[in-house]
Amino acid sequence: MVLPQTHSRHGSTYVTAGLKALRALIAHRPTGWVVDLRGNHGGDMHPMLTVVAPLLGNGERGRFIGPHGETSWGIRRGHVYNGRRTAFRHRRIPAALNQPVAVLVDKDTASSGEAVLISFLGAQNTRTFGQPTAGYATANQTFGLPDGAKLAITTALMADRTGRTYGNTPIAPQTLVDSDDALSAAIEWLATQT
Repeated sequence: MVLPQTHSRHGSTYVTAGLKALRALIAHRPTGWVVDLRGNHGGDMHPMLTVVAPLLGNGERGRFIGPHGETSWGIRRGHVYNGRRTAFRHRRIPAALNQPVAVLVDKDTASSGEAVLISFLGAQNTRTFGQPTAGYATANQTFGLPDGAKLAITTALMADRTGRTYGNTPIAPQTLVDSDDALSAAIEWLATQT
């Protein structure tokens, strides 16, 4: 399943199309999954996480760690939460699946794309393949300046479910292979998991 980047204003359309594709794939009864985040520059993580929520299962899947505390994100009753916010709460999300997942990444996997990657890290039935990510696993806040310009400042780092913190350093996949070979390597690994 290719998971492209998306902006907040396209979130509802993204979730509709993504869940339709996911349901079609589930109907074929796969024994494993490939989530392709190569080229995903980020945007809004909530639509992306909503589409792959059944592959993540319930529980905390990551957190933002800043100078004033932490905010966790994850899946609760099938829906994505981020702190107190629940995203797309009125959508029907397929039930959680307990199958191996291979995640593909490259140097263009950035920001919210890295948040999706981080959401899979630490799971027992998941492995990552490809090249190190862009290294923008942070949360940013925009501040208005007196002249009308805006300044975006990093206000938090991302952490995975194990507590490992990321930030402005690329995230290396578990299996380092050329981007063009990542899918083949993932398929080979998935074949050993069934």
